[in-house]
Amino acid sequence: MAPDPSSHGIEVAATRGNSRTGSLSGTAARSVLILPAFLGLIAFFVIPLVIFAVYSLLTAGLYRASAPTTLANYREPLSSPLVRTLGWNSLVTGALAATATVGIAIPVSYWLRYRAARLRVPVLFLIIATIFASYLVRIYAWRTILGETGILNAALEKLGLINQPLGFMLYSRTAVTIALVQIYLPYVILVLFAGFGPIGQPLLESAQDLGATALQRWRAILVPLIAAPALTSALLVFVLSASDYVTPQLLGGTNGVTLGVHVQTMMTAIGNWSVGSAVSLLMLGAFSLCYLLTALCLRVLRLDRIRWQA
Repeated sequence: MAPDPSSHGIEVAATRGNSRTGSLSGTAARSVLILPAFLGLIAFFVIPLVIFAVYSLLTAGLYRASAPTTLANYREPLSSPLVRTLGWNSLVTGALAATATVGIAIPVSYWLRYRAARLRVPVLFLIIATIFASYLVRIYAWRTILGETGILNAALEKLGLINQPLGFMLYSRTAVTIALVQIYLPYVILVLFAGFGPIGQPLLESAQDLGATALQRWRAILVPLIAAPALTSALLVFVLSASDYVTPQLLGGTNGVTLGVHVQTMMTAIGNWSVGSAVSLLMLGAFSLCYLLTALCLRVLRLDRIRWQA
């Protein structure tokens, strides 16, 4: 008996209807899952930015900001020699901390991934444990270590390498950089350790069997595959270090103060919320530019997706 064409059409229509219903229900489920993250982004990122933008355009008062609107809050920091000096300090401190952190983290992560063997788990545990140490406790520990009566000066004097304590180590850009590297190093090690994860040992062994030296393996295999996580980690450390205000206040001298300290002073000590908001938004714009330059560099060098192709 020949099949009824009309019944076949009904079945196709029903199948299409079910697929549409399934697609709609899938879209609704995804929307429900995305909604909390979207609301959190609006509440904790977009709304504060809007508030800062509004305050940066209002006329400053003592711990208040009111109409009329003005652009003087942006002209003042852009024309201020103090802000330019602090901006340069932030740039140098952030660049030094990012370079040193990534430079130390890469060999440590490589060792953990390919050479640590049984020591991998305990060393990773110790690295993670340092993250739970208080931020302020670590800063005060460096004050104890680097101070004129600290552990380092005492050891150098005992060894006969110096006759009197070295005063330049504390309250300087060097002290700020050392503390920031120690604070952010565990995070970068974990990120780069995960970045080395997809690069299997057989890949390196194959390159070695084909005659590649250790330097050639790094240049041809490891550097291209680890470039994206390394650069993004460096950018993260740069942004956090350049905008920090706690560490420079406790460890920095005249050349260790950053724009973060200036913003904190404007907001709390002076009460100039408008200029403080303007400087904060200018810093955000500079950091966004750094991010765009990093992404452009990865794209131009074709390193943004090479990790997944491997």
